[in-house]
Amino acid sequence: MNTKTSIALLSTTGLAAGIAQSQVVSSGPLNLTQTYSGSLYRQQVDMTADGTPDFTFGFEGSAQKPYFDARTGAPGNGAPNAQSGIVSILAYANTGLPVTPAGTTIDAAYATTYPAQPGGSSSGGRGYMYLDGGGSTVVGDWSNTSITEGYVGIMLNGTSYGWLHFIDDPSAQSLTLVDWAYQSTPGVGLQTGPVPEPSTLALGGIGAAALMVYLRRRKQMI
Repeated sequence: MNTKTSIALLSTTGLAAGIAQSQVVSSGPLNLTQTYSGSLYRQQVDMTADGTPDFTFGFEGSAQKPYFDARTGAPGNGAPNAQSGIVSILAYANTGLPVTPAGTTIDAAYATTYPAQPGGSSSGGRGYMYLDGGGSTVVGDWSNTSITEGYVGIMLNGTSYGWLHFIDDPSAQSLTLVDWAYQSTPGVGLQTGPVPEPSTLALGGIGAAALMVYLRRRKQMI
């Protein structure tokens, strides 16, 4: 079951007129692993917890084709349900997926380099880590010989940036979804990597507010 953590990022510049908030929604640790077999090699994920799957991950007909699928149709082979179509994959124009490292900001600049592959149709919305779906062409940057860990950039509803964190293990023929996160505020970028704990961010905001009050009072006393 997916768990969600909403995190309020406190803006010190907005404290005088009220705290500005920007919410990050995170799955927390998932570690969902899909292995390849001849009959079952995909699984679906509902990011928004509304009962409708938002994407599928796993393999497309071959252990050499680990992939991510956000099409509205039902992919089959472990992914039996129609999907929401709200997720777009940020990938190369040929639908190959780059290996995006931790510390990368998924934002408008990233989406310029890796344009969105919209999920709102039955034909588009797929991204491939190594071989493409239609043949034997290498389109993605992920390895087919060694374990690769990285992030896949996404957009929700065409406006909110986010990422999926994967580990691909070719020798075990497995693909693991470690966790995911997205920025609920439209147009705001989100950095790949661990999502800070809410308590840490809240304490930072409280500390900044206290400092501003202290400095204001000290100025009035001088």
